[in-house]
Amino acid sequence: MITLTELHAKAGLVVNGELTIVAKIDVLEVVGKLDGSEESSSVVETVDVNGFQVLPSQVESVKLLFESHQDFASKFRLNNPYMKTAYMNVLLSLTQTLCRSPQELSNDGLFDAGAALSYLREAGFKLDWLEKKLGEVKEKKKKEEACLARLNEMDEQLQPFKKKCLDLEALIDKEKEELSAARAPLP
Repeated sequence: MITLTELHAKAGLVVNGELTIVAKIDVLEVVGKLDGSEESSSVVETVDVNGFQVLPSQVESVKLLFESHQDFASKFRLNNPYMKTAYMNVLLSLTQTLCRSPQELSNDGLFDAGAALSYLREAGFKLDWLEKKLGEVKEKKKKEEACLARLNEMDEQLQPFKKKCLDLEALIDKEKEELSAARAPLP
C-alpha cells in the first residue's frame, strides 16, 4: 500500500494525473481449464516442501533453496496457501533471473528484481544472500555496459586509421603496377 501523497512525491510514477500499473505474468504450468467440465479439468497436484505448496517441476529448486539457506523463510508467517505459493513463485523467478548472464538482463529487469526482493523481504523472507547476488549482478551489468562503451569508442577511433590503411594499400597496389610497367621490357 502507498499513500496518494507518497505516490505524487515520487517522480515519474504519476504522469498527467494518471498512474499506469503494468504486470507481467509468466505461466509456469496450466493447472486447469475454464469451461468447468469434468473431462477437461486436468488439475495438477502440488507437492508440500517445508510448508509451501509447489508444482512438481519446482520441487527440486525449492528443496535446493531450503538446503542452501535453511532459515530464509523462518520469519515468513503467512498461512494462506495461495499467497505462500505466490511468494514462492516470485522467489523462484527472482533466483532464475539472477542466474542469467548480464547480457540477457536489462536495467529495467534488474530494477524489477530489486522491487521483487523488497517485496519478499517485507513479507518476512531473510534474503541477505540474494541481495548480495543482486548487487553482484548489477555490478557485472555495469562493467558490461562500461566495456561496451569503451569498445564502441575505440572502434570509432580506429575507423579513420582503417580508412587510411585501405587508402595506402590502394596506393601501394597502384605503385606496384607502375613499377611492373617500368620494369617490363620494351616491345
